Amino acid sequence: MFAVQDEIAQAVVEALRIKLLPGQTPTSKGRIADPDVYNQYLLGRQFFNLGNMDGWRRAVVAYEKSLALDPGYAPAWAGLSSATYWVADSADTPKAFTDGMRQARLAADKAVQLAPALADGYVVRAFFRASYSWDWDGARADIQRALALSPEDPDVLIGYGGLLVSLGRAMEGVAVQRKVVQRDPLNARAWRALGSALLFSGQFAEAREPLNRSLEISPVQSITPLLLGTTYLSEKNPTAALAVFERSSSDMFRRFGLALAAHDLGRSDESQRALDSLIDRDADSAAFQIALVYAWRGEKDQAFQWLERAYRQHDGGLSVLKLAPILRSLRGDPRYTALLKKMNLPLD
Repeated sequence: MFAVQDEIAQAVVEALRIKLLPGQTPTSKGRIADPDVYNQYLLGRQFFNLGNMDGWRRAVVAYEKSLALDPGYAPAWAGLSSATYWVADSADTPKAFTDGMRQARLAADKAVQLAPALADGYVVRAFFRASYSWDWDGARADIQRALALSPEDPDVLIGYGGLLVSLGRAMEGVAVQRKVVQRDPLNARAWRALGSALLFSGQFAEAREPLNRSLEISPVQSITPLLLGTTYLSEKNPTAALAVFERSSSDMFRRFGLALAAHDLGRSDESQRALDSLIDRDADSAAFQIALVYAWRGEKDQAFQWLERAYRQHDGGLSVLKLAPILRSLRGDPRYTALLKKMNLPLD
């Protein structure tokens, strides 16, 4: 699979490259880049857009090669920040997680420092602030700056729509993401973002078309099958949900999906074995998913215990705490309101 991914990524890069004067590559990213620098940058983007751990790790390598050739190339610093975040998000140890997140933040800051008139750094820093620091004011400020600089950029709009969803403004997020897929219909991340916004707005059936479109464009993703399976689970179709969960390229997400779907299928022992596996193997990186399983099964005390652990661990899943459909059983509980307050999320 890795060789095939390499071939696809390189083919896309070659298709994107433009015939240039010697030594010049117009990047639309603020300045001229050396062709080798830009080639590695494009490879990084293509690997990142695969949407799975192997792609993110390969993106880190490509961005680092770009920066080794030109340490001042801000777009590569922004890309490195995003890829490093997602690699760290599944780190095996708390130290690896913390170190990775620190590196992701430093890379985002470096992108802004090098090119303050370029939107890229602000977008990735906004994502970091929302997903790790829960600094909503800072995230809003960065997104507003990015929008002012590049109001039509797909990455900017995807980030803006995602922030709206995190803040509970899902329908506004849907409207933003629709604009992106209209302008960039081959962007798997854009279709996933639209499907995610529809899912979090409670439009489960409507979410399936964009999520399926995302998987058609990039079939090896880890997160999109999780979102698609949740649409079926939310409409009481655990058989379909399980079939989709099994398509995830992430072993952890497959076991998470099994814990959810097996419960609804009446296979309680199988659900518990899958949950026990998550706790034994992934407690440091999947506290939010463990909380979701407990919440879906109606075990509220355990759900809140794991949500608190997710909070202590800065689990990025908490960025969708406000609207996650799998948490709907918790919404009337005062502990849920208290957690929203602690995260400085809107209560209405």
